[in-house]
This record gives sequence, structure tokens and C-alpha cells, in this order.
Amino acid sequence: MTLHYTNPHDWGKSPLTDSALRKQQFKAENPEEWAAMIEADIEALSTPIFESEDYPPFTGTEFLATHETIDDHPYSAAFGQFLGNGIDADIANILAFGENRFDLISEDFDDPVRQLATRIYSRFEEMGYWDKLPQSSSNIDYDYIPY
Repeated sequence: MTLHYTNPHDWGKSPLTDSALRKQQFKAENPEEWAAMIEADIEALSTPIFESEDYPPFTGTEFLATHETIDDHPYSAAFGQFLGNGIDADIANILAFGENRFDLISEDFDDPVRQLATRIYSRFEEMGYWDKLPQSSSNIDYDYIPY
């Protein structure tokens, strides 16, 4: 027995079948939009994953669980500073990669942790930290970083 969106007895059996019926109905009633969605999905699948990533290649929690030291982190100075100042590992990792996503810490601009993270981020930005991937820690002036 095949499900069909026009059959009223096929609806309401389960959330899974209703979802399938909604897709079937959308495909039948909006063929151009359906084709565009399928084309977009195919294009997304053909894009190499490293080109489509907007975020770091790993989360901060994953990094801390799989590495014995943060020195292996590509942006270890920033990551360490954010971690050392009480920022969650995943948020610290995102900030360390140069994403100014302070909203992940708090929506409140007066939040002291958010203000501290903003100051740390600004100092790294002034140093040109994200202009290129640091090859070694020797070119970082640690006295310039707020603690």
C-alpha cells in the first residue's frame, strides 16, 4: 500500500508518514521550487567539506579531549587566553579562530565575561594575530595580552 498525500486516510498515522506526505504534496504542488531545492542539495553535496566550513575544524571540547596540550592548537595563544579567563571551551575555540561571536557568551553587553572576552579579542586583533596563521609562538608578545 502506497501513501499518497491526497488520501485523507494516510494522514495522521505517525509524524514520520505525515512528514513524507507533506514533502510529497510540496513536490506535486511546487515542482519548480522542489527542483531548485534538489539542485541546491546536490550542489551542497558536491562542495568539498573544507570549503563549506564556517567554523573551526573541531570544537574546543573535542580539542581538549584529544590533545594533551593546547600548544597544538593553530591559534593556541588566543585559545589559551579565552580558556584561562573562564570562557567555555567551545566558545573559546570559535573566538580563537577570529570569529567575534560574543553573543555566544551573553546577549547582555554589560556581562563582565563578555566585556573581558571583547578586550582580549581586541588586543589580538590589534596585534594582527589573525592576519595569518602563526607559525610559531615566538612572534607573540605575551606582555601585550590582558590577563
